[in-house]
Amino acid sequence: MSLNKAVRMAREFHKRIGAPIASQPQLLGGAPKEAQFLAARLRNVDGLARKIAPYDPMVARLALAVEELAEWTEAYVSRDLVAAADAWADRAYVLMGDAVACGFPAEELFAEVHRSNLTKQFGVRTGLGKAYRGHQYEPPKIREILERYREPNPNR
Repeated sequence: MSLNKAVRMAREFHKRIGAPIASQPQLLGGAPKEAQFLAARLRNVDGLARKIAPYDPMVARLALAVEELAEWTEAYVSRDLVAAADAWADRAYVLMGDAVACGFPAEELFAEVHRSNLTKQFGVRTGLGKAYRGHQYEPPKIREILERYREPNPNR
């Protein structure tokens, strides 16, 4: 699956639930004061994680993710489209690195979450903009995907 295909899938879902879709590069609106407050808190978490990171590979990955999220938030506060695009790409790269570090079959997992998302109730979103899980919702079959990639254990 190409990254463009993954973006098309996300766009399809956004369209169905009425979430924002931009036709050209732009920044989202928002409250800069609140975003700046949250960016500072993310930097605090990043600093704490970096102290633990040399001893903990999961926390090291967390530190990378939080740092990039802080940069993305700060780009919005400063209304810097280039910095926001760079931070978005860095966030995507960190997520792909998480898949590599954990041996996750990224394409299959993404496709399965997309399939599951399309069973959510369309046009209805929660306060955070997430799609509502109506009666037709089917959770993603993550366990089944991961089981296909596990090495057989002779002791089972």
